[in-house]
Amino acid sequence: MTTTNTTKTAKRCCGTSVGGRLTRTDPATGITQFAILGRGWWPPAWGLFAGHARDHGQSDFREAAVAEGSEELGIRVTGLTERFTVHLPNLCASLPHEPVPGHLWTVYDIETTDTVLTPAPGETTGAEWVTGEELQRLAEVTVAFARSGRPAHEQHRLSLEAVWVELLARTGDITVSATDRAAVARLYTTPPPEYWLGGRR
Repeated sequence: MTTTNTTKTAKRCCGTSVGGRLTRTDPATGITQFAILGRGWWPPAWGLFAGHARDHGQSDFREAAVAEGSEELGIRVTGLTERFTVHLPNLCASLPHEPVPGHLWTVYDIETTDTVLTPAPGETTGAEWVTGEELQRLAEVTVAFARSGRPAHEQHRLSLEAVWVELLARTGDITVSATDRAAVARLYTTPPPEYWLGGRR
């Protein structure tokens, strides 16, 4: 982990996050699908689109969600409905927020007329539509990994980002026991192998 003097001047996490729950109905099957993307950096794995609410100067979380949808998935957000706001102690690639590490999350249901996802290169490893069953399977891979006790940085990318296991359990989109949610919390409260201290990723 980076512990040089540059940590004293590097930009810290703003302590806020927005998350976008974007769904559609598959015209061929009538099944609800979720838009997910692969993280381009810590933490690894797949998740719904998200980002720091104040990274781009937004004071309004709704504006931040619109910006993140455009930036990460290339979609034009036409409507948002707030699901909940919660503080979670999850850590990201930036130096932890002070004095309380973690993020104040606001999660939104997202509306868009766009059906084609255009994931941002570098920030993501791709994006796709998955069913609720597929989302549950990704979560179960994460839970199994968390229960194994292995280091967080070894989590396989073909799994669900740990903090999204917690957030999607709260929305009711996946089913995870309280014991397993506690196990997954170990992953999202683990610092990254190296902090991002500014500049190019």
